[in-house]
Order: sequence, then C-alpha cells, then structure tokens
Amino acid sequence: MIHKAILIFAIAFIDGCYSFVFESVSSVRFYRDHHFGSLTRQVLEWKFRSRSTLFEKRRMEIWYDGRDETLEPPINLFKESGNNADRWIVTGDEVPKSYVDSGAEIFQADGNQLKNIDDKMVAGAIVRLKDSTGQEQALAVLGSVEWLLVEVESYESSWQMIPAENIIAAAQSTGTKLAFTVRKAADVAGLAKALELGVDALCISTKNGDDDPDLWKTAFKSRKERNAEASASLSSGSKESKPEPEIVVGSCWRRDTKGTVLADRICVDLVQKLRPEEGCWVGSSAKIMALVLSEAASSQFVPTRPFRINAGPVHSYILLGDGITTKYLCELQPSDQVMVYNTQLNTSKPVAVGRLKEEIRPCVLVELETQTDDEFGDRVGPRGQVFLQQAETVRLGQPSSEYIRVTDLEAQSVGNGINVDRKSILLRVMKIGTHVGKVYTGKVEER
Repeated sequence: MIHKAILIFAIAFIDGCYSFVFESVSSVRFYRDHHFGSLTRQVLEWKFRSRSTLFEKRRMEIWYDGRDETLEPPINLFKESGNNADRWIVTGDEVPKSYVDSGAEIFQADGNQLKNIDDKMVAGAIVRLKDSTGQEQALAVLGSVEWLLVEVESYESSWQMIPAENIIAAAQSTGTKLAFTVRKAADVAGLAKALELGVDALCISTKNGDDDPDLWKTAFKSRKERNAEASASLSSGSKESKPEPEIVVGSCWRRDTKGTVLADRICVDLVQKLRPEEGCWVGSSAKIMALVLSEAASSQFVPTRPFRINAGPVHSYILLGDGITTKYLCELQPSDQVMVYNTQLNTSKPVAVGRLKEEIRPCVLVELETQTDDEFGDRVGPRGQVFLQQAETVRLGQPSSEYIRVTDLEAQSVGNGINVDRKSILLRVMKIGTHVGKVYTGKVEER
C-alpha cells in the first residue's frame, strides 16, 4: 500500500508541474481502480510527451472499430475511396493480415483499456456513456491517459453532443485526446466541430458503416477538412497560447436602466473572515470580472459581516479557488472554494463557501471597461458589466486598498458610453471564454 501511495503522489506531483491535474478525488479512485499497475509507468512517460499539444489546432483521425469479429472490415471501401482508417481496434492477440496490410496503427481493446498491439503498452481508456455517471468517469480519466474512447451505449436514451462538448472543454487543458464513436453521417460534423475544436478521432464500426452508407464518406471528408485547417495553422505559425488572466486597472460607470431592476441576489458567506481590502471576482462574463469586496468595512448603521461577499444576481460568474474555473452564483454550493484577492498585498487565496443567502433585492448595472480612447476618440478594448445590489455595503476594489461604493456611482444615461464619468477599479481580464466553467479556445461573446 505504501509504494502505491508513493506512486500516486508522484503522478499527482508531475500533474502539478505540467498543468495536468486530477479534477477530483473520484478521479484518483477511478484511476487507481481501473488503470493502476502497468499504466503507472506509461502515464509518467506520456506526461513529458504531451506538453506541447495544449491549445493547438489539432488534426483529426478516423478509427475502425473491429471488435465484432463476426463482421468483415470494409477493406473494399477503403481501396475504392483511396482512404483508410488511421487506427484499427481489435480484441484478440491475433491480427488478421488485412489489418496489418492496411498500414494503420492497431489498438487492442482489453476491458476498459486500449493497448498497443505490439508491446501491450496501455495507450488509453474506454468509457461507456449511458448517463451522467459515464460523463463523470470520462472527466475523471482526463490527464491520466493519452487517448480516451467514449462509446455511447444507447443513442435512443443517451445524450451525445452535450457530453461531448463538456468533455472537450475539460480535456483541453489536460493533454488527453478524445475519440468518440459515431453511428450516422449526420453526427459527424457536430462531433468534428464541437466548440470549434472537435474531437480528436471518430470511431466507426462495420455495422454502423453498413447501416449508413454515407458515414465513411462523410467522416473522411471531415478528416480532410480538419487536417487541412491544422496544417494551415501550423504553416502560418498561429498557435493559441495558454490562457493567463491579468489583473489590470480599468474603469466603471453606472448605466441608467430606466427603472428598478429586481434580482435574485446571492450573498456568499465564507468560512473565513476577510479583511476590508479582500474580495471575490464577479462578473456577467468570465472574460472581465470586477472585485467585489467583503462586508468587513465598519459602519455606524449595520454590523460588519467580514465573511460575506454580496456578489449580485444568480446569473453572474464567480471565480473559483483554482484561479481559472468559474461557476454561476446559482450553482455555487457550500464547500466550493472561491478565489479571494487582497488589493493591498496583491495576493490570492482559495477560501471555502460556508453558506449561500438568496434574496430579492434592487440592483444596479455597472459597466466595466479596460478601454482607452484611441487617436480618433473612440473607445477600444475589452468591456463587460455586472449587476450589483444597490446598497452602501457593496464596494468595488480599487488599487492600493482603495474602494468605491456602488451607491457612489451616479446613474448615467449616455447610450454609447462616451463622455461618461468613469471611476477607476481593478478588473480581472481573460482573453478566452468558458464552457461549463472550463476555459477553452473557441469563440465566446457575452454581452
């Protein structure tokens, strides 16, 4: 038991060094129960190989699923079309000559594992998607294998596209590549272009190919298009960089909403006391967030609540304790960790949520800008907004431990935001958006 614990710790340590982290304790259990043993050494080796694949435009493969040995592989179709599958999956140790002659790499399916046929080294994991449990297992595997093959058990009762998007978004920062089984031609484009990123491989069986004559043709066409895009991106030198949030000095102003906005406002009560200069990042967009300070500032009218962040309506995002993931306020739960920022020390720390308090309260619309005037007098740069309760206890963080109360912002009715009275505040800015709280490099616009 001791040596196993040491190995798991070593893997987790390397994960931390190379940004491949386990999502939860359940992922460690799944990894331990299903992939411990011979996979351990291979994971360690794979970690070092996969670093350069993050946030790049990637090529897409086509796999042939030959696990049903009663069916013949579509050799004639491959010859006639001039195309072939990049990888073939078999079950037994004996590989038919037609498979070897294809020149494709061959995986052997062994339970929940994919192994290289020659050396039996583990190349990936197989997860069967029947309900939300399958999605959770897939998310838990990310970062511990090079390939993850997701099989939809029942297309009649199981979802495919939403789980695919969720897994793609989560996998982008792990190095794990995704293969999805596909049953019909109509599903190819959705999987190949999901979140503008797509899966890394489409897996097709003989039966599905026979049931839909256009399936192979559509898959090969999609592979050609994806690989052409990847080659063009590589030749032009374009490459997405790993997202790094920035904390900048921006500005804010209150927009006149022509009436009272009543919202389901949430107070986030933390398990630790915060200082007056500490708060959480909140916004209507994950790309630009304001620092809402704690209610630790003293007042003659109301006792302090140093553990409380009056974070605004249910639709707003709040930054979680990992410093990159977000959640809607309405989804936040006790024990979730949120990121707390100190404007005096310029430091951050995760703090757990102890309680959430939801009430109907009047709110104001605060415009957020990192914009500046260009040479033509136009405002340029990222912008966003946040709704906050109209109360003196709600404060926005400024540089050097200063703050401004939401009630100190005068409502302004200027439509385009030119020539308004702006106040300086701290903003957290990200160049890319999120999907289900996970950052990904697809195009996201939030207004």
